Amino acid sequence: MASKTQPTGTGAGTGVGAGTGAGSSWIVVVSAGVAAGLQVWKLPPAIPYLRQDLSLTLVQAGTLLGIIQLAGMLGGLAISLLAELIGERRCLSGGLVLLSLGSAGGGFAWSAGSLLASRAVEGAGFILVVVTGPGLIRRSTPPGRLTTAMGFWGAYQGISTFAGLITGAFVLQVVPWRVWWWAMALLVLVPLPWVLARVPRDELAYVPHDVPGRVPRDDLAYVAHDVPGRVPHDIPVGVPRDVPAARVPRENAGGGRGAASALARIGRTVRAPAPWAAGLVFACYTLPWMAVVGFLPTIYRDGGMAGVWPGVLSAVVGAANAVGSITTAALMKRGLPARALLVPAFALMATTSLPAFAVDWQTVPAGTTWQFLCVVAFSLTGGAIPATLLRMIGELTPTGGSAPATMGLIQQLFNTGSFVGPALAAWLATRTGGWHSIWWMTCACAAVGIALSRCLRTRVTASVAATATVAARAPVGDGTTALAAGGTTDSGAPQA
Repeated sequence: MASKTQPTGTGAGTGVGAGTGAGSSWIVVVSAGVAAGLQVWKLPPAIPYLRQDLSLTLVQAGTLLGIIQLAGMLGGLAISLLAELIGERRCLSGGLVLLSLGSAGGGFAWSAGSLLASRAVEGAGFILVVVTGPGLIRRSTPPGRLTTAMGFWGAYQGISTFAGLITGAFVLQVVPWRVWWWAMALLVLVPLPWVLARVPRDELAYVPHDVPGRVPRDDLAYVAHDVPGRVPHDIPVGVPRDVPAARVPRENAGGGRGAASALARIGRTVRAPAPWAAGLVFACYTLPWMAVVGFLPTIYRDGGMAGVWPGVLSAVVGAANAVGSITTAALMKRGLPARALLVPAFALMATTSLPAFAVDWQTVPAGTTWQFLCVVAFSLTGGAIPATLLRMIGELTPTGGSAPATMGLIQQLFNTGSFVGPALAAWLATRTGGWHSIWWMTCACAAVGIALSRCLRTRVTASVAATATVAARAPVGDGTTALAAGGTTDSGAPQA
């Protein structure tokens, strides 16, 4: 009879992590995500000062907004392989260090080119954090808190947007932008000691291959280090939960065989259509959102607003996105199906962005207030999209695939949208003589996102049905537990 196990991430058991509160380590990971996101959002309130000091054009400013996403656009899958080989916690820690180095170097920039180079270094650090964060959360969070934790991870961008824009609006009134860059280089290192102290160490577990019908010989499963012999709740369907596992430190489990196994898992993931569809859906959200919120301080200043108000109002718009993501997670935890949220969210983004930019609000009484409310609604409803997609990661990862590779591929496409959005918005504004044409981009992306969301629902449903067939073939009655697709859901909540 299989032994009774405790939920992953509870901090039970012995080992390095016992008693360190590993079950709440997701809060530390989210804090690291917010610190990384601040490096993206320190830029928008500084754009007027950078344009004056470094003689930047509007298109160059848009490129600066998107360049930090370039590493993620090009290297999301490479980061997933690195995470498979050296571990997600090591990748996240290294990402924070790279972000600090890039920000510190940017404070010494003397031209647009040198500032772009420093932002590229920050981009490498940023992608290390954001690709590995969801995996660290999934393997260290108790099942009953997973949806909440993923909702907060989906909100890290909105939280960092609010903090970065509102702080920058006030700080840049009294200090040069270079001091702001150096201060942010120190701030991004603040979560690092907590990451090293509270996030479970990177280890691998080999599931025994001599138990018939259990798991293919080349499959590996992540195990939280503080629950001995435990296979976590988010492994592929068909792998039993209570199989004795020999924990092997990741550095001792590398070599050619480990790399070949990791590449095989990544290959299975890349060949599956669902991660690609999800990544494109994510890009349809992030392209217009990054463009609108990234340039919002500039839009307000171009409209005659002065002082700290452009930054403050833009910060509120960013906070609305975080509220939307966290609220969506709460609704999903109470049983709202995740796949039912994407199409309404895109439709609302389109219908709120249209009046926000198509109407000449300067001719309307209290026009700035009405435009602001439209943009807040645009950001609020958009927050449902990252929370929904991140909660579906378990369903999107094919059987025998790699969850880090799923996240890496999605992040690669996500960052493509983040990179293209600001540059496209700046190009449209330059060609049309104003920001009124932005609604062309927001509505077009929403339309494509709706079409892809319907396709994604079909692909995920087929994937779940196929995986359930595999689970049905697993032996029963021997004390093992076959998992539903996407891993254990929250207590009392239906599957996403």
